[in-house]
Parts: sequence; C-alpha cells; structure tokens
Amino acid sequence: MGFKALSGRLPEWGRLFDEAGYDAFQDAVREELSARGPAFELHDGYARIGDWELPLLPLAQLCAKAPRSGWRPLLREQLERRFAEEKLGKELDSVRGNFDRARPALKLRVQRAETLRPGTISAPIAGHLHAALVLDLPSFVTPVRVADLAAWERPAPELIALAIDNVKTKERIELAPMEISSARLFAVSGPSVFVATLGLVVEDLLGPATPYGALVAMPSGHIVLCHAIADARSLRVLPAMAAGALQAWEGGPAPLSPDLFWKRGDRFVALPVVREDGEVKCELHREFDEQVAQRLS
Repeated sequence: MGFKALSGRLPEWGRLFDEAGYDAFQDAVREELSARGPAFELHDGYARIGDWELPLLPLAQLCAKAPRSGWRPLLREQLERRFAEEKLGKELDSVRGNFDRARPALKLRVQRAETLRPGTISAPIAGHLHAALVLDLPSFVTPVRVADLAAWERPAPELIALAIDNVKTKERIELAPMEISSARLFAVSGPSVFVATLGLVVEDLLGPATPYGALVAMPSGHIVLCHAIADARSLRVLPAMAAGALQAWEGGPAPLSPDLFWKRGDRFVALPVVREDGEVKCELHREFDEQVAQRLS
C-alpha cells in the first residue's frame, strides 16, 4: 500500500505506527477492553465505554515507544488506572451539589496539618492536629470543598454534628477498658482511619465531664486513648498513657501524634510526649500544671 493510501486509512494519531503496527495496536486495545467485561465500541480515535469515552492517542503514544511484545501489559495497566479514575469521578459527581446523597458520606477526620490538601475545610484541634470535613466515598476519601458548602446551604454546626454522628454510628470499633493505679483508662481501636475522630467526643465513653476534664491521645487514625481526670490517681495514669501513645504513634499505621491532649469542654491543650535517653516524658502545659497537676498532687 502506498503512503498516500495509508495516510487516508489511518487517523492522524495512527501515523505513530506503520499499517501493521496500527492494526496490532487496535487488536491489543480491543482484546484488553474485552477482557475487562463492559460493552464498548472501538472507533479510530477513541473507545466508547458506556457513557464515557477513552481517547486512544495517549495509549498509542505510550505503545509507540515500547516493543510490541510489551503492549498488552502496558495497555492493561493504563486501562486499569483510567477505569479507576472514571469510577472515582462518578462517585464524586454523585454527591457534589446534592446534600441528600452527600449526607451519609460526610465525616470528620483527624489529620496532621501537613497532610491537608489546599482548600480543605478544617479547624485546628491542638498541636499539629486538625479536624477536616471530608466525604468518605466507597473508593476514596476526599475533602469537602467550599463550593460544596455553598451548594448544600447548610449551617456549619449542622454539618459538623452530622459528620461526627456518621463516624459514631458507622465505624466498627473495639473498646478495651484498663485499670492503671486503680484508675480507668479506655483504649478504642478499629480498622478505619476515622476512629481517631472519637477522641473529639470522649464524653460518650467517659460519661459526664469532670471539673478537671479528660486526657486524650490520638496516636493513630485507628486508635484513641482516653481517661476522665478525677483525683490524684489520674496523675499516675499520665506516664503510662504517654508511653502507650508514643508506642502506637511509632508503630503506625496512619500515625497522627504521640502527644497527650488535655480536653476540657471543646478545648484541647497539647501535652507533648518525647523520648529522652530511652525514657518517655510528658511535658505539662503551664495551664494544666496549675489547674490540674498542682491541685491533685
């Protein structure tokens, strides 16, 4: 076949190949799409899969640079990524601007400040920790956007309460009470990174708040330690709790903070935990020292 005839047969991007290469590329794409299952239509410049289109030019450019024997694995990898992106996009589109659909996915997540994406709706807790408003979709977790808040037209307190309630009612947790120096300490754990969010509402576990507040640790997304401060026994809980928090933070996964936090009402004060010369130490904030430690000593 002459060059002019070939030029007339191949799409513009198809000139990355000779005629045999073009046919081999089309066959490889067809076979990989067939192996994935969904019905499709293969056209010269794109493949239509359901209600979306897959451009062939990016795939052809990759294959043109690789030996023909490696096209199938290369196409398989690229198609898996593209199908995953399309799935995530549909999940996200289903809740953007639709509060009724977003409602069950709305959650509050505890994160380190440096892991927050730009534009994330969040509020500082204490230390390096923030509480971020997110959507927990079937395939991924994504931050709530300012545009979402505008579309939903719901007051912030309502959204935060709903986000916390979704965590409280939907996450599977294990609750392990422990006795340390005749005082009760609770360890909460679970498979989800949202378990740490329960550290924001420890009163649900500890009961009515005491005048001295509570000690809370969120060493990992999967773990919360908490203790209601009542009397001098609570000061003996503090070192053991600090050691447990540091160990859980170092062991991961999803590490958050090794520190303890003094919670009184909705306010958190960080009590930094460090290891020095093999010894775990908890640095007491001046306010905690004056209003709790000195009074209970």
